[in-house]
Amino acid sequence: MMYVYESSHTIFDNTTDVLKQDVPTVVEIARRLLPPALQNQVIKDIGSAGFKVKSGDIDLFIDQAITLKNYGVDDPAQAKKALQTHLAAQKIPAVVKGRNVHADIPYKNADGREAFAQVDYMIIPNAAKVADWHQHGPRGMYDDPNFKASQLFILLNSIGKALGVKVDAFGGTVLRRDNNEVVADNRRDAAKLLLNPKAKPEDLNSVATVMTALDNDPDREAKLAQARQDQAKGLLTLPEDHAPGTAAWFRKMGHIV
Repeated sequence: MMYVYESSHTIFDNTTDVLKQDVPTVVEIARRLLPPALQNQVIKDIGSAGFKVKSGDIDLFIDQAITLKNYGVDDPAQAKKALQTHLAAQKIPAVVKGRNVHADIPYKNADGREAFAQVDYMIIPNAAKVADWHQHGPRGMYDDPNFKASQLFILLNSIGKALGVKVDAFGGTVLRRDNNEVVADNRRDAAKLLLNPKAKPEDLNSVATVMTALDNDPDREAKLAQARQDQAKGLLTLPEDHAPGTAAWFRKMGHIV
């Protein structure tokens, strides 16, 4: 099972990167373009927008159940189509793709020039709970310019593979691999399951915090086996001081006193 964790692909030809200082302006415009009942349901601070110097798009969560109720439909596809139609009526180009309604939002940047930003309205079941897995910005993760949420979730699924579970970041859950039974539905319980019984949600913040939490884990190398393969494929980068063969690694393994 494969999960895509970051929507960094632009859909529209006229959109450009949104500078950090312009993100609040775009978010407010995007919010006001929604139907009145949905305007106060927007969950922001998803992904990097507003925390990195510039971002290719802006992700906003809206709860699926609330969106279905607003449009009086039972099918999420119908609700997303209705939102697309609502935006089109305001002359906002929009494209439905997967869980997203991508919108081409016009705004004036800090220099007073007209620009266009891609805003992804993401229609998410249990959005408030799921958002907790994606609000890396408020936790300060983007202070590290190399932080990528996709790498974090690749690492967590490597750990999960060794334990017979998988992490669904857009479900906000950890599930058994054999029958999809949910065994954790929040970051606190996920940390204890994936890392150790004393682990805290903060230990799941980044690749670095996860690796630190695994330092004294007797099953550490088994949990990292898939991650080592993914690193060889260029899918993620593990901290060098944890790499096999380094002095720190030998000390952890007890080969150097």
